[in-house]
Amino acid sequence: MTGTTPLVFRASATQRAVTVSLALGCLLVAVRGGHMVALNVPKVCGQLKFARSIGGEPTTLIWLSLVAALLAILVAGLVLVFSVLVLALIEGTQVLVDASGIAVECPLLPRPLARRLGAGRIPWENIAGIGRRKMRFVVRGNKGTNLKGCDSIFFLFVDELECLIFLVMERSPNLKLND
Repeated sequence: MTGTTPLVFRASATQRAVTVSLALGCLLVAVRGGHMVALNVPKVCGQLKFARSIGGEPTTLIWLSLVAALLAILVAGLVLVFSVLVLALIEGTQVLVDASGIAVECPLLPRPLARRLGAGRIPWENIAGIGRRKMRFVVRGNKGTNLKGCDSIFFLFVDELECLIFLVMERSPNLKLND
């Protein structure tokens, strides 16, 4: 770390390609499912009108199929939004290591959302621990002593993760490895 240029860690090309293909797959499934539901909703509504016109026919199953189709569209939309968010996190997240500390940036997302999803900066003296939480790698800072930074930063994937972890271990004087 003798230079003034920060080191930049990003997800590898393979990790980004897999994420793009998964997001495109979710998009195709959501569009295909939405198209199928859009084609079948008028038929279901026609069956509902026909059953009502006959009079004594039960319409419970027809209503259940209509509600199930709408719930499927809602779930497909949520999965699509989640996959696009993960794509933005993996494609746009950069971990910067410089002489003053470590920072996680995600310029593809609005700043408040990026902050909630792990962006921030921690100076070397305030790093208290490193680890994994669910699918994310976490760098924890000392709580309350970080005026300009944040309490913790996290990211999903980076290429050369071992090098990044060794840099954090080497540069952090207050790091506790027993957490």
